[in-house]
Amino acid sequence: MTYNYNTYNNDWKPTEINEGQPVNWQPTPQTPEQVDTGLRDAFRQAIKDGVMDATPYLKQMTYKSDIEKTEAEIKVLQKKLELLKEIETHKSQPRMEFDFGGKFEVVSYNDEVYYRLEFPDEVYWYRRKYKFANGMMLVHITDGETYRLLEGVWFNEVKRGKYD
Repeated sequence: MTYNYNTYNNDWKPTEINEGQPVNWQPTPQTPEQVDTGLRDAFRQAIKDGVMDATPYLKQMTYKSDIEKTEAEIKVLQKKLELLKEIETHKSQPRMEFDFGGKFEVVSYNDEVYYRLEFPDEVYWYRRKYKFANGMMLVHITDGETYRLLEGVWFNEVKRGKYD
């Protein structure tokens, strides 16, 4: 491939236009707003001059005023604030957490009602002392002999002597 060195001459030489300017001259930096304004003005001028057809670009562009943009941002921020307030409200309320589970059985023995609560590592027996209109009072069986009697009868009569 051959190059025409007369056409592609990159040697800078002082001329009347750039004489006196430093060789490493740089334009002053512009803010993004200044760049945006300059490009819009150049675009509008090109349309006026008939250099380009703006129809496809105008279809893509949506012109919203700064007020409409700000109002939309305010709405989004208000929604976020409402969500944060809701989250903060829920944090301040007490929360219930699951500690452990088991199973319970209600049995009757000798005209008394007993509650057997079985957990993975322990079994508790309660006797219903009396019943209210809206609840009841349970008494924990702490006597070892009664506990062993209830477990034995429960195993033989309810479980029919079978292990799980």
